[in-house]
Amino acid sequence: MKKLMVVLTALTLAVLAACGGKDPAPSGYDPQTTAQALLDSGAFTQELSQLDADLVSAYLGLESQPEEAVVYTSMEGGYEELAVLTMADEGSAASAKQAVEEHVTAQTETETEVQYKPEDLPKLKDAVIRQAGNTVVLVVAADYDAVSTVLDGNG
Repeated sequence: MKKLMVVLTALTLAVLAACGGKDPAPSGYDPQTTAQALLDSGAFTQELSQLDADLVSAYLGLESQPEEAVVYTSMEGGYEELAVLTMADEGSAASAKQAVEEHVTAQTETETEVQYKPEDLPKLKDAVIRQAGNTVVLVVAADYDAVSTVLDGNG
């Protein structure tokens, strides 16, 4: 009986230890905190300016208005930008993610054709677009290691 209790206790501890790992995907990103951490990370080489909240949906091609949004775009005519959007639910976030992907694709196609800022083309091709819960994050930056450090919580 004592051996059985020891085995069951060891098994329980093993199961609990396996469940105690870090959640691979956050439940969501806080727009203000995440945007500020990204801005402070050194990931951007262009000066960014915050986009007026009323323009976010039109700028990114969103079907619905975010509940909260923080969006910064390049002041230098480049493509660096960041957006952290909180949508009403995961379905709305999935639609917003698709719109953001289309936004980046359109910018990439435009830059490929006009070659206005060819140095930004690799930034666009490596853009980070993530959905976590009901939030969507877009980052077009110069230093994606810094972006990963912020978004993955390794910093």
